[in-house]
Amino acid sequence: MLSTLFSAAAVTLAGLLPLPLPTDPATGGDTEPTTAQVEVAGALDAPDGRLKRGCKDYRYAYAVTTESDDWTFDITMQDRRGKGVNSQSLLGPNDDEAGVLTYRLCRWATVAGRFTLAGVLVSYDGDRQTSVTVTETFRLRRTRS
Repeated sequence: MLSTLFSAAAVTLAGLLPLPLPTDPATGGDTEPTTAQVEVAGALDAPDGRLKRGCKDYRYAYAVTTESDDWTFDITMQDRRGKGVNSQSLLGPNDDEAGVLTYRLCRWATVAGRFTLAGVLVSYDGDRQTSVTVTETFRLRRTRS
């Protein structure tokens, strides 16, 4: 009776265990299911410049490369102290995959020096997400007044 019980348990467990992947006789190795890697890349570009008197608009360029139309690109800007001075979000397919964005800074409220743009691009392909981080640094110097 005990051997019958063990046989029943072994048959039950065998149905729950995953089956081994078939081997490819041509290569002698295991075959892995292949999934196409979606190419995802982002770029940010900001020129060095001067902080102008008063409140002025400045610009930076961005570019998104992905095979999917469903993506987000969240961009933040920090001054040399790490203080956030601007943020913007882009959404595909509503926003262009490349363009120029403007941001406003006021000289009286802005510390001159090195600024960092940090972008997080996330591409959605069904239930799979691919994420990349992009950074760009640039300098804004004070003008003599």
